[in-house]
Amino acid sequence: MAGMNTLKMIRNLILILLIAIVSGLALNTIAFSLPVQPVKENLTENLEVFEKEMESEYFRVIENDDATMLDLYTDALMMNTMIYESDQSNFVNAVAAHHYFNEEQTMQQSFLDLIEEKIEGKEVYAYARYWHGYLLPLKLALSSMTYLDFRILNLFLQILLLGLAVKTMAEQGGRKLVVPLLVAFVFLMPVATAYCLQYSFIVYITLIATILLFHFRENLDRRKNAIYFFFIIGVVTNYFDLLTYPLITFGIPAVLLLFSGKKKTTILESLITFAAIACAWIGGYALMWVGKWTVATLVLHENIYLDAIQQIILRTNDEVKNLELTYSMVLEKNLKLLQRLPYALLFYIPLMMKIPSVVALLIHDQRLFFQKILIMSCFVCVPLVWILVLRNHSFMHYFYTYRILIIASFAIQCAAFSTPSLLRNAEE
Repeated sequence: MAGMNTLKMIRNLILILLIAIVSGLALNTIAFSLPVQPVKENLTENLEVFEKEMESEYFRVIENDDATMLDLYTDALMMNTMIYESDQSNFVNAVAAHHYFNEEQTMQQSFLDLIEEKIEGKEVYAYARYWHGYLLPLKLALSSMTYLDFRILNLFLQILLLGLAVKTMAEQGGRKLVVPLLVAFVFLMPVATAYCLQYSFIVYITLIATILLFHFRENLDRRKNAIYFFFIIGVVTNYFDLLTYPLITFGIPAVLLLFSGKKKTTILESLITFAAIACAWIGGYALMWVGKWTVATLVLHENIYLDAIQQIILRTNDEVKNLELTYSMVLEKNLKLLQRLPYALLFYIPLMMKIPSVVALLIHDQRLFFQKILIMSCFVCVPLVWILVLRNHSFMHYFYTYRILIIASFAIQCAAFSTPSLLRNAEE
């Protein structure tokens, strides 16, 4: 019976993946079928903003604060792809993700030329190993508003979703974990996630996943349902993201799932659930990516697998421009952006308030205490392993990869805040 259930689950996961691949191709094809001119006109409205922010490779919203650094290279790439036009079919464009680029310029300079219709000297490049799921929502938004208006809307939507997440948590048994979620949101540096196109989607996916998790909280106590849930999160993350800090979409919801359950579980059951949902998220993320490589290889008659594997080798090696990267060097570079007094206050003050409850739990229920410590430790290790594996990427792009370390601080706070109250301990 167990074997039959496993086969049924695998079949269902494959079906979900195939539906996601077909849907992704359809949505991207629709994106390339929409007119480009309204987008260009709205982008031109804010040409002075682009010229100011893109005069250097990176722009900091708060001067000298790398945590607010925007990846305008990738934002320019996204917009270059969004406004690309050609005689090829919309489907081919959707698969290839073509964009114009001049190798003697930066991506930002090429973008500034393109919105002024200066195509001379630029060649067509493909970026087929990613899905570019951002294309349709961005094109719809920037067809109807300027770039600055979109930034305001972006911030508003993120705050709105955070409010909905808090409301849903409070109503569905997650009230104790609201403070850790609010702290984690501050650590994400919302002023940067609202200003930078490529940072935004991870925030949206994480908050929507949080809302859905608590809306269907009781159903997700069943491990099978949790596996489906995190598989879908992995799929959606890969569709939208260009390898920023995707692990957040696993870490935040997974911590909330394991620390908000009302049903008592054994240490082994908790560890199995952790391993199952981690594998589900990784499986969804990886298989959706491989799906794009497969489709692109078949449609474009190019070996996209080779291109992707070469990039994976690059991002996982331990060298950058002949500089040998040690793990401690990369970790320190990422941690440095979280070593600020305001962050320390937001992290430690709430924890200090929970010390009496944690001590009481240790006295009254040592099994539950060590269970929370063990699960917390698993989550603390998750970003550390990610940085170890993606050492090159985490060093080069530390100004946004540092955000995955929030999983560790979030897990620590949730472990403390999920402890029973002193009154309950006294009654027991």
